[in-house]
Amino acid sequence: MGCSVRKKRTSDYKIKMVKVTDKQYYLDPKLKDKLDLMIKRMKVGKDNLLLIDGDEGDGKSNMSMIIGYYVAHTCNREFNLDHVFFDLDKLIDYAIKNKEQVIIWDEGALGGLASEWWNKNQKKFIKLLMIARKRKHFWIVNIPKFFKMNEYFVIDRSIGLVHVYMRGGTEHGRFVYFNNIQKEKLWEDWKRTRVRGYKKWWSFHGSFGMFLGRKRFEDLISEAEYDKKKDEAIMSMAREDDVKIENKTDKVMRDFLVKKLMDEDPKLTIQNIADKINISRHIIARSMERINKEKKAKLASPVQVH
Repeated sequence: MGCSVRKKRTSDYKIKMVKVTDKQYYLDPKLKDKLDLMIKRMKVGKDNLLLIDGDEGDGKSNMSMIIGYYVAHTCNREFNLDHVFFDLDKLIDYAIKNKEQVIIWDEGALGGLASEWWNKNQKKFIKLLMIARKRKHFWIVNIPKFFKMNEYFVIDRSIGLVHVYMRGGTEHGRFVYFNNIQKEKLWEDWKRTRVRGYKKWWSFHGSFGMFLGRKRFEDLISEAEYDKKKDEAIMSMAREDDVKIENKTDKVMRDFLVKKLMDEDPKLTIQNIADKINISRHIIARSMERINKEKKAKLASPVQVH
């Protein structure tokens, strides 16, 4: 698949925004030039990781799709809802099985629900980036805050950072861009002061339009289908959390019951207890192991004299 990049014209920067792709939507000219440089990197066998951060509802998903479609159209790559992921395991499977794709990981759309999950899965994503480097994917990762990411992503692996925000807290569609040098300064400033110096270190700023809910993009990604996919991801994560809580509670209750039966009749075997409470032998065995370990620990601890 070839990437055709139009050379920059001197008049481009005289225009506030430029129209791009067959959809004829507006793109900031400086942002377009940055994306064109990233596209050139892919022509010589490189991949790109672009980070987008911002508060919930400030436009991360929209900006990622505006960028994603421009790259896909320029490089003659497919772009639709199948290229937007909330589930890391599904993303990994897709990225390994395919090459030269535009892939959006829309973790930021899940908000606070995904923060613990994100921290736990960063190592998994780092491994994926190392394995899939030669597949020349264009990665776009939406996150709530850049400082919640591993330093490797922000400093070493990403090609740029886009911070989206609402001007005055009400006007959507604003962004600031950080190149490699500026995002490193942003990161170091954060580590030193714990202040997010977006206004201090940006390379350039601009504006962007909406993607979701616009008729011209409905054949690519329908807002209704996007929301459905996001809701399914949230519900799936909530179910996983419920199972963890339920399993933890069940384990405590089961250990209590097994201990009660053992105290009442020390001669009971694993099979006897399993038959009494209708639970498999290996689960009962694990409960008994925990109970006996706790008993030994109590016996080994010194007796306190008051």
